Amino acid sequence: MKNEKGKSGKGKGNVDSLFWKRVLKLIKRVIPSWTSVESQYIVFLSVLLVIRTMMSIWLADVNGRIVKAIVEKNWSLFLQRIFNLFLFAVPSSTVNSGIEYLSLKLALRFRKRLTTHFHESYLKNMHYYKICNLDSRIMNPDQRLT
Repeated sequence: MKNEKGKSGKGKGNVDSLFWKRVLKLIKRVIPSWTSVESQYIVFLSVLLVIRTMMSIWLADVNGRIVKAIVEKNWSLFLQRIFNLFLFAVPSSTVNSGIEYLSLKLALRFRKRLTTHFHESYLKNMHYYKICNLDSRIMNPDQRLT
């Protein structure tokens, strides 16, 4: 099989320099600057992911201590550690909800930027009109663009 540069490759889905150039081009479209809202979301999302990792490590330690209290048959220590685990649920669920929320917001902003870029590209210089009316190689260009 030949890729866009005419060189033979191993097939679809190659992770090569052309792939990374395309990814970089997309990143430049969806994250226009370091001060953009998208960049801020990424930083905040990264902070939440670090916090969740730290909480996961703490959770593994607490679970180990709970099992130790069970093995030692120390019921008061067991109940105390279960209560600590219960208190851990509130910040844990908040962090997980924040991660999910920011991921969805970031995905929405990325889609919006890409859609705006494609609409601007295809609607200037009558490209869309030419594709729809003068070129029959692309079926349903409006649906493909969407």
